[in-house]
Amino acid sequence: MSRRMIHRRQALKLLGLSGACAGLAGSDIARVMAEDNELGPIRRVIFLSHCHGWPYDAWKMRPDGKSESAPWEADLATMSVDDFSKPLAPLFAHRARLLPIDGLSLATAELDVEGNRHDTGWVHAWTGNWCDFSGVDTKAQSASIDQVLVEHIARSDRLPSLEISVDDIKEPGRPISYAANGSRMPQESSPAAVYDRVFGPSNSPNGTVTRQRGALDYAYDEYKQLAPRLDQNGRDKLDAHFELMQRLGDRLEGMANLSCDSKPMVPGTFATYDERFDAFAELVGATFACDATRIISLSLGELPTADFGADDISDDVHKGLAHGIYDDPVKHAAMADFLTKHATQVARLVSVLENIPDGDGSSVMDNTLIVWGSEMANGWHGYQHYCPVIIGGQWHFRTGRYVYWPHATPSQVLTPSGYSEVAGKPHQHLLVSAAQAMGVSTDHVGVDHVQGQTGEKVDCTGPLEGLT
Repeated sequence: MSRRMIHRRQALKLLGLSGACAGLAGSDIARVMAEDNELGPIRRVIFLSHCHGWPYDAWKMRPDGKSESAPWEADLATMSVDDFSKPLAPLFAHRARLLPIDGLSLATAELDVEGNRHDTGWVHAWTGNWCDFSGVDTKAQSASIDQVLVEHIARSDRLPSLEISVDDIKEPGRPISYAANGSRMPQESSPAAVYDRVFGPSNSPNGTVTRQRGALDYAYDEYKQLAPRLDQNGRDKLDAHFELMQRLGDRLEGMANLSCDSKPMVPGTFATYDERFDAFAELVGATFACDATRIISLSLGELPTADFGADDISDDVHKGLAHGIYDDPVKHAAMADFLTKHATQVARLVSVLENIPDGDGSSVMDNTLIVWGSEMANGWHGYQHYCPVIIGGQWHFRTGRYVYWPHATPSQVLTPSGYSEVAGKPHQHLLVSAAQAMGVSTDHVGVDHVQGQTGEKVDCTGPLEGLT
């Protein structure tokens, strides 16, 4: 069975056996469903990032006075909501899916050449690699984790990935996605525009799609007649060109023929950040349910301070609050509220995905991995305590736990009192863990090793230990 046929049958299952399956007898439908069950469920992934990191002392959990000198884990099922830290408490209802990770650093960002620490952080966070500061916009030196996965799990006849940013007046969402050449991939901040991109081609079929595909097929037939007269280099170049054209043709045709019972209503305009977030959450759920893409990056731009009760302090999260977390306890508490607000939004996204049935009888969330990170470790521009949360992915990860490792990596990071002697585990291990969870066999994402400031080699290969 071809990979394309596998995709088609999986999609038909998701769409309630519509389209080509509509005329099948009951026994035929049962046969197709049985074949699909053998193939396994469709796996999806969301890379979600918020601004300004984590106020670590508010985020961390220390149940039963756990030591900070040795690794440990805590069973979230045995904890009450009062045992959760304030920024993690909104996710309490989903604790069986949670895997908060305490013990990482963005240590490689500290080792990069001097540049804007925001730019450096967001490149390292999602590519695991060095920055390229040679142009006007900071670039990466390799693709981000979402684009690494595109090459392995994306359907050729659907969107390879979808990049979304929930923006507000002050600052947009930070970059997550970088192409193989290191360029930032554009993020869409309008729910209506995302709807049009995902569902527009099938809502208003374009008769030129068939003619475009026919033209591609005709050109390829011409190439096959020409190919024997070309040298190997010429054939390789044209093969690569036609492979790209084939993918484009598949995508044009696939998106135009998208048939799905889960299409949402056309989004309107939304006055508040929460309304935009919820509209995007519904679109993410519908996009996954229709198998229009399997990879989404969701960047959370800056919240209005009134949304988390800090408008009496400042109207600016970035310079009014985030920079002052170590100077003013009130600002530290405000940034904890900022993070708590985002956690309530993430909890709503999880609930949306839980309420959408998947083709294998489970929910879309049951077959989705969310990796929630940030552009840096904290709003003071630090890289020390990088605190991602894995949500879902239970086919691979052993969730329902809080895991902790003491910092012991021989690399220094800047703190308010000077440079630390050691750092947490390199966050590249998290990116490898996510790739392996999605079925990609790799031992590194971004750099495979670096040299700390004291000359010791730091290994960045392999997944985080003990998560599976």
